Order: sequence, then structure tokens, then C-alpha cells
Amino acid sequence: MSSSADSKKSSGGALLPILALLCAQLFTSSWHVLGKHVMHQVPYLTPISYVLIRTFVSSLSLLLVGIIHEGRVPFPPLFRDGTSSSSREQAGLMKPPSSSGTSSASIESGNSVGLSLSLSNSANSLNGVSNGSKKVHEPQSISSPSSHRKRRHHHRPRRKKRRSQTFKQYVSMISRSIILSIWMALRNILFAFNFYWQQKDRLNPETVQIIFAGLSGMLILPTCYTTGLILTSPTVASVWDGPMIPLGCFFAAVTLGLEKRSTLHPFGQVGSLLLTVGGSIVVLLVDYLGGGHGMKGSDNGAKEINSNSEVDAHLQFIRGNMVLIGVVVAYSATALLQKRLNHYPPIQLTAWMFGIGHLGCLALLLLDSILGSRITGCSLGQALLQLHLAVTTSPTFRYGLLYSALLVGGACFSIGSYASSHLESSVITLFAATQPPITAVLEWIWEGKGLGWKKIGGMACVGLGMWLFTYIKRIENERIDGNHHHQKQHKNYSHSKEAQ
Repeated sequence: MSSSADSKKSSGGALLPILALLCAQLFTSSWHVLGKHVMHQVPYLTPISYVLIRTFVSSLSLLLVGIIHEGRVPFPPLFRDGTSSSSREQAGLMKPPSSSGTSSASIESGNSVGLSLSLSNSANSLNGVSNGSKKVHEPQSISSPSSHRKRRHHHRPRRKKRRSQTFKQYVSMISRSIILSIWMALRNILFAFNFYWQQKDRLNPETVQIIFAGLSGMLILPTCYTTGLILTSPTVASVWDGPMIPLGCFFAAVTLGLEKRSTLHPFGQVGSLLLTVGGSIVVLLVDYLGGGHGMKGSDNGAKEINSNSEVDAHLQFIRGNMVLIGVVVAYSATALLQKRLNHYPPIQLTAWMFGIGHLGCLALLLLDSILGSRITGCSLGQALLQLHLAVTTSPTFRYGLLYSALLVGGACFSIGSYASSHLESSVITLFAATQPPITAVLEWIWEGKGLGWKKIGGMACVGLGMWLFTYIKRIENERIDGNHHHQKQHKNYSHSKEAQ
């Protein structure tokens, strides 16, 4: 009775995270279609600029909601306890020694150096004032105006002509100041690096995990996704942002020892994942052959003219899929790190991650400003100008930004943080496999794209693979719970027998 009640309780407790994950995938799948339309309204906007403002809005909104709903939780320190005393000691070494002792001794002793200097200075100043007054009145009684005029004319100092600085002197002065400032900056950076390298043993691992989760999930993931969405189509982006993620996350979790393969049905577990990915690949190929890559069909009389454009479109499609591989890696890393950080409040944890992603985006744009836009193709000044132009001229971008920052970004990642305390990482990422079917249905509703029996077959494979994977997981968990229950009963029986 107790085991059945526990199983019902666990299934009931897992129902709410499952429903929340389904809602999150609905928001994400809708953005596959809406995001393509929003980014087409501002073609001059680079993906890194969009990520910059999205992370900023998501971080502020989630931090405010988290403080109201969960109470204020301080961000964990970068170093463990004991670093504050060492930093104080190092700061104390920078002060001149025995400065306070000498000052107190000089105050206590009346014949101190400072006191004698002040008395002598005050006496000299009084004598100087009296002598000066006498000197002021004496010339008025002795000297005449003519002699005073001659004397002034005779002792008038000659003004030296100022030499105008040449262009070379200005250049040398400016270059000297620039070199000195660069040298100071490099020295400070080296000093900070050496200091933190000495404190590496005291690093807080949870803070490092939050930083890596923010950089991977809030900076790398949306940048790769937005770039791939622009280069490909919503369906292709949903395939990489969907079923490819649970496959990568499962193998990463098993390889790192965070999760174990099923002992009852090991081949069935892997086969269900492959079936899900196979169905997604079918949807991908159907969308590619149907022109979902963005290539336009050419007439028979213009094949030679449009051959180069078709080759460029094929290369663009390949580059987009290569970029979308980063989505799988970043999302899997974020899901695994969120599982380790499930004891933090989910909303504020997501807000911290978005804030770290925003700071990482700022640092990347600053570095790219120095390197001449070789990394992201955009500097910080260009990104700010692009965002100002997009926000002030495009209402579609404003509404799309709010939808993406609050629902697609903030709500979905908060749901993922909440579900990580109830479900395993592979199960959470498995719900991403519902994105291609949902996206295809939304394209059919909003854009009038046909489904066809091939897409429907791929969707059926995705659904069947998800059901098999969750079924095997449920059987495995029930077996583990049953073994724990039997061990507990055996211990209670042995204790009662010893008591008798």
C-alpha cells in the first residue's frame, strides 16, 4: 500500500513539471516561426546585438519577479570563506607602516616636530605681516610719483615669448600617454590575473557553475540559434533546438557519469532516442526538399543565371546547420549544470544566468571593438546604434523582443530550472523533441504550409520515440523505488526481530 501510494504521489508530483515543460516548448516552437519574421523586419541587426538587449531585459525582469516571489537571495561569492581576511592583510601591506603610531606619539608629546613647525610657521607669518605693513607705508612717504614711475619702468620684467609646440611634439606627447596608459592597464590585468590564480584553490565551484551555465545558455545558445535561424528555416532550427538536444544531453550525461543507462532495456533506451532523432531528420529533409532552406526555384530559361545563387543558398544552408550544432552543445551543458544547481531558487538562478550572459556579451563586443569586428562582425558602438534604430523604428521588433525576453527566454529557462529539481536532465531535454511537430503545425496554421504524409510520419516517429524513452525511464525508476522499499522493509524487520 505504501509503495503504491508513493508511486502515485511521485507521478502526481511529476505531472506539474511535465505540463510546464510542454508549455515551455509551445512558447519556444512559436518563436521558431515568429523569430524569423521579427528578424526579417530588421535585417541590419546582428545576432549578437539582439542577444545583448534580450539578456538585459530578461535579467532585469526575472530579478524583479524573483525578489518579489522568492525573496531576495544573495549571489554566491566567487571565493569561499577566508578570502576576505587575506585580502585585508594584503591591503594592509600597501599602507605605510607605523603611520598611526607616529601621529599619536606626536599628538601626545608637546615638543613634537609637527607642533614646533606649526608654532614657528605661525610666528614667522605674524612677523611677515607686520614687516610687510611697514614696507607698504614707508615707500608712500619717501618716493615721489615720477621716481616711482621710473622705478616701475626700470624693473618691469620682460615677458618671455611662448614657443608654440610643433606637431611632432604633440604626437610624441600623445603617443607617450597612450603607451603609458596601455602599460598601466596591462600591469593591472597581470596583477589581477596573478591574484586570482593564487586564489584558485578557494574558488566556489557553484559560482563557477553558474557562470558557465550563463555563458553557455544565455550567450552561446541564443547567438548560435539566431544565426542559424537567419541562415536556414524555422523547421530546421526547431530540429537542432529539439530532438538533437536530448540525444546529445543523454550521451554527455552517461559519459560524465551523471546518469546511468537502463539495465533493463539498454538497447531500447538508445533505440528510442535514435527513433526520435530519425523522425526529426525526416522532417528536416522534407523541409529542405520543399524549399525550406530559403532557396527560390528557378525557371527553365534562367538556370544558368540562377546557378550561382543556388550554390550560395546551399552553402548558406550548410553553414546554418553547422552553427546550429552549437545549440545542442550549449543547451546540453546548461541542462546538466542546472541539475547541479537545483537547490537555488529557479527564477533568481535564471536571472543570474541571464545577467552573466549579458556581461559576457558586453565583454565580447568590447573585445571585438579592439580587434576590428573580426569575431562577431560588430563592435559595441555599432550594436548600440543598431538596437536604437530597431527599437525606435520597428514596432514588430519591440513586441517580438518583449515576447522573446519574457516568455521564450525568461519563462522557459525558469521552467527548466524548476523542472530540474523534479526530473532528470535527459527527461527535461527530451521534451525539446516536440518542437518540430509543434513548429510544423504552427507553420501550417499561420503560413499555410502543407504537412504531407512524410512530415506526419516523421512526427509520429518523434512521438513514438519520446513515449518509449519515458516508458523505459518510468520502469527503471519504479524498479529502483521498489528495491529501496524492500531494503527498508528488510531493515525494519531485522530491527524488530532483534528487539524481540
